[in-house]
Amino acid sequence: MTLKKTNFGYEIRTNYFLYFFGGQESQISNLRTHYPEFDLIRVKQTHSEILVESKNPKLDYQIEADSHFSFQKNTALCIATADCVPILLSHQKTGLVAAVHAGWRGVANKILMKTVNQLHQLGAHAHELDVWIGPHIQQESFQVDLDVQDQIFASLGSNLAEMLRTNINDDEKKFKSLSQQISEGKYLVDLNQITKNQLKIVGVNLERVFDLNIDTYSSLEFHSHRRDKEKAGRQISFISRIL
Repeated sequence: MTLKKTNFGYEIRTNYFLYFFGGQESQISNLRTHYPEFDLIRVKQTHSEILVESKNPKLDYQIEADSHFSFQKNTALCIATADCVPILLSHQKTGLVAAVHAGWRGVANKILMKTVNQLHQLGAHAHELDVWIGPHIQQESFQVDLDVQDQIFASLGSNLAEMLRTNINDDEKKFKSLSQQISEGKYLVDLNQITKNQLKIVGVNLERVFDLNIDTYSSLEFHSHRRDKEKAGRQISFISRIL
């Protein structure tokens, strides 16, 4: 596995898969020029819980979904973000890949958990998945009201008390709590750790979960909707099977 920074973002390449997390220059035209071997397929993202299979490049940006998967070689599943969490999943035995767009609404709607469960049904067992979590807004930058925090926490269900107590597992006590109150009704919520907790709930081995740990809000390498408001662009990330 090699991690390389490029002019367009961060590339992780294995013998079987290419994971790419885009920066500000990762427009679709640039990516098509830089990665001509791939058919790049985008979905119309609406913060939904819709998961689809992508296999026809002619349907690029034609299907509404916030998560898509494919068995096909050289089919690059794209996700556009600007603070939301881009999550790329792969399964070596089946060749399955998936790309998930998870804003706080997607996290609350369990779009990642539903994706893992679907992949599991297709033969990509959860404990055998490799997962990469890309640049997104980190806890120190993600201030929300109590109702948003509660919607996000509800995605952990009855597992929440244990998660808060153990913070993922006994070997990772160093992790911050999932939420920090900073004033009356205002909280800093850790989407990164909540995402990992969701993966744990559905059976993913956390030793196979990797995280770039980059804050899109504080890093000017990336678009940030919370930082730049209506002026914010989007960075595109993708995953593709290459073998």
